[in-house]
Amino acid sequence: MRLASLLPTRPWLGAHRVHIRPSRAGLAFALLLLALWIAAVNYQLALGHALTWFAVACAITDMLFASRNLAGLALSATPGAMVAAGGNARFELRLVNRSARARHAIAVVAALPQAAPELVDVDAGGAASVSVLLPAGARGWLQAPTVRLSSNFPLGLFHAWCHWQPEARVLVYPRPEAAAPALPASLAAPHLQQAELTGVAAYRSGDPLRRLAWRHIARHDDEHLYSKQFQDLDGGQHHDDLLLDYATLPPQLDIEARLSRLCAWVLEADSLHLPYGLRLEQTLIAPGQGSFHLDACLRALALHGLSQPSLPQAS
Repeated sequence: MRLASLLPTRPWLGAHRVHIRPSRAGLAFALLLLALWIAAVNYQLALGHALTWFAVACAITDMLFASRNLAGLALSATPGAMVAAGGNARFELRLVNRSARARHAIAVVAALPQAAPELVDVDAGGAASVSVLLPAGARGWLQAPTVRLSSNFPLGLFHAWCHWQPEARVLVYPRPEAAAPALPASLAAPHLQQAELTGVAAYRSGDPLRRLAWRHIARHDDEHLYSKQFQDLDGGQHHDDLLLDYATLPPQLDIEARLSRLCAWVLEADSLHLPYGLRLEQTLIAPGQGSFHLDACLRALALHGLSQPSLPQAS
């Protein structure tokens, strides 16, 4: 997969960042070499000396290739979508190989309890991806966990490894209240039975999709959209915009309980395709619709009253 030219190439794993030590198999192999050398010296076996030093050369070559299997890789991380507190945040880690040699059997594991390593191969000039799930506890920014990359390739006599702190984070919004009350009755969905159709007008951003005048749109060959306009029977202009206000919630609820209820209302209003706005003390988001509007509201709920730390530097 030739993706190396399209992916970011930092941080770069230099040889100074790769640690190496003998594995258990390597220690056993060293004892074997010692026994062969002692036997060759005691019995003055020329072939024994040749075999011993040939095995030593193979071990030194294995040490070199074990280190080079990791050194020179470029690493990048991409955060997933926002997640509710109590869920699992997803991070996609990419290992980019710009060299002309393939990398084999690289174990990638996050520094998490009971995390299982995942073995990946990276083709020459290609890239490999690994997904990491991290439990999202409290709302706010969730930093990607430290990742350990290791390899015993090719002979397994040496174990090479390094640690990487990805520069990625996921925004965690409050856990929606499980049994949240219904949307405020005075601002709930429109009662069309109490309104009359007054005509159609050009579609404006934020108009409910259910108000689209499909027959009127079908009669026109242009690409413009039109929405139905209603008026209350008492002569007032009808509107159904929700304004979810933090200050109007019961005072006995603490901050997190209020944010959880507002989050549940935001998600419900979005699922019903209702125009809705959000007010959090000094923050006001005007009524609107769509995925961008939903993200803005969830972001405001996630960061309400919290500082916004910058991303840490790569280690």
